[in-house]
Amino acid sequence: MHISKHTLKQLHKLLGKENVSTDEAVLLLNGYDCSQSRHRPDIVLTFTSVDQLVPVISLLGRAKIPFIPRASATNHAGSCSAVHGGAVLNLAPLNHILSIDTDQKTAELQPCVITGDLQKKIKSLGFFYAPDPASEAVCTLSGNLAQNASGARCMKYGNTADHTLAVDFITPDGTEHFLHRKQSGPDWVGLLGGSEGTLGIIKQMTVNILPSPKHIKTFLTTFPSLQQAIQAVTDLVAEGIIPRCIEAMDQITTQAVESFSHAGYPTEAQALLILELDGNLKTIQEQTPILEGICRKNQCQTFTAAKNQQEQEKIWKGRKAAYSAMVSLAPDIAVGDGTVPRSALPQALKKVREIIDKYGVTASLLFHAGDGNFHPQIVFDARQSEQTQRVHKALQEILKTCVDFGGTISGEHGIGVQKRALMAYQYDEATLSLFQKIKQAFDPFNLSNPGKIIPLKFAEKARPFQEENKKVLLVREEIKKRFSSKQPSLICGCGTQVHTKSTHALSVQNLDEVLEIDKQNFTVTAQAGIKIKTLLQALKKENVFAQFPSQYAGSLGGLIAGKIYPAFTNQIIAIQAILPNGDIINYGGKFTKNAAGYNLCRLFTGSMGQFGLITKVTFKIYAAQPKQEILKGFPPFPTDELFKRVKKEIDPDGLFIIEEKKN
Repeated sequence: MHISKHTLKQLHKLLGKENVSTDEAVLLLNGYDCSQSRHRPDIVLTFTSVDQLVPVISLLGRAKIPFIPRASATNHAGSCSAVHGGAVLNLAPLNHILSIDTDQKTAELQPCVITGDLQKKIKSLGFFYAPDPASEAVCTLSGNLAQNASGARCMKYGNTADHTLAVDFITPDGTEHFLHRKQSGPDWVGLLGGSEGTLGIIKQMTVNILPSPKHIKTFLTTFPSLQQAIQAVTDLVAEGIIPRCIEAMDQITTQAVESFSHAGYPTEAQALLILELDGNLKTIQEQTPILEGICRKNQCQTFTAAKNQQEQEKIWKGRKAAYSAMVSLAPDIAVGDGTVPRSALPQALKKVREIIDKYGVTASLLFHAGDGNFHPQIVFDARQSEQTQRVHKALQEILKTCVDFGGTISGEHGIGVQKRALMAYQYDEATLSLFQKIKQAFDPFNLSNPGKIIPLKFAEKARPFQEENKKVLLVREEIKKRFSSKQPSLICGCGTQVHTKSTHALSVQNLDEVLEIDKQNFTVTAQAGIKIKTLLQALKKENVFAQFPSQYAGSLGGLIAGKIYPAFTNQIIAIQAILPNGDIINYGGKFTKNAAGYNLCRLFTGSMGQFGLITKVTFKIYAAQPKQEILKGFPPFPTDELFKRVKKEIDPDGLFIIEEKKN
């Protein structure tokens, strides 16, 4: 790509000549990440102040130069590669912790603070940051949000988006937006989780920090097979116990780790589990025998508790060295990132091992077993083309297997360019088209990290549309009929918040079924028109609980569309909705991690029914009652610029309305 002398001169003025490079060595060094993707940029721009971001991005936007945000480049999907050339934005120097407020339990940060540096800083204050990706010694907070990384503690504490409260965000036209989880309208901060820098640039972040638990107990246990280890995890979750962490390794990983880091792992075992409980001492003492009993039932060979902090750190030193240990075995490594519902892990892993054997590749299996996220790490020599092809085919089949078992092709590593084609295996055309419209709304000239996430020519490759519920199909037909005649729809849900006798009213009160209460995966799938009170009664019969406001009289869909109970936002893991043109979109499943595409659960939360009519939702449930939070009133209609942009793309005719227009 040609960069004009005029643009180059302006970049020198904004950044300093020493921070603008077209040196061939610099370009090559910024042309790859931890994946096999290799794409040379045309220029590398290094930022030394956050105040440089808006003017530089505005300049690149006017010149129609694509740009790729980059810091530590630890991702495994080619998310940092310059597929279309352009400018790599080296944001790594923007790494200052601006403030820590232990009273409000927040930290304000520049985008490229190293995750581990934040952990060290707040540990001395008696706090910790919940997301803990294995690469925390080098990865950055904004990179974690871009991939929605989470790590071992995700099962109990959630992912990066769950712990990001506010973002100072710059869209590709150079406009600055101040986004906060508490503002009315969609959860824009949550939408950025997993967006891989394709929607714009993060200038500043506010994250929440948590008081360090008073007690932590770590266990190392071994099993005669990986299937038995994973079955123990499934049984544990079914008991309703939520450990701080559940990590699993197969024998190949254990042996490589032990040789590399000398963590004291028993190398003769076929599988190893690291289990960790935290909280008050009484709860840990009550849960420990249950934990051991479940492991013994699944024929564990050893069950050992760390005696002190030093032993705990040694156990975790080995786990965090797993990637480095495998890298030491061969010139190259390809890392997968599939997630399946926890209950499907034993069967899925059996199929994965068959695929590994079929292609004759050397692979270790490493898991965040508590949330169904596993990382096959295949070592090889990229100089051997036949070997490289076998590795690529094996990974493709492994990720397709995840989808076949009701899962996703990415739990936290993202899609980038390497898994882009597989998006058409996971999603249907309508859902992929909605992803494309979101990208268009934020980035109409396709400048911010282009060529990522959305597959090329997906209309001819996408997963076939499937929906058998007759009630949903009837609502869809009504919306399609209104769309063809350009008749508006006044979204009123069940009528508890919007009271109208309008002929334009569109209700979901007939969509009132509990479709499934899954106590193995601790999820519920229900139609959007069901009343919260009815849902609570159904959950009570099964002796399970949800993060619901018991005093709310409305429907499940209304609770989400209005975002009047923000505590529920993080509980939603799958959503179905009908768009104004009659398309039905489906996102997510019975798994807690999904970094494949834009998070539609967060987009529809707070959307006030303006992007689509929510028809079905899957959310998390618990064995004990979660803490109840304050129910907010119905929020004001969102009028921010991002809302208008997305509304225009999804509903250009303005057919989904919030109130009747007055003549």
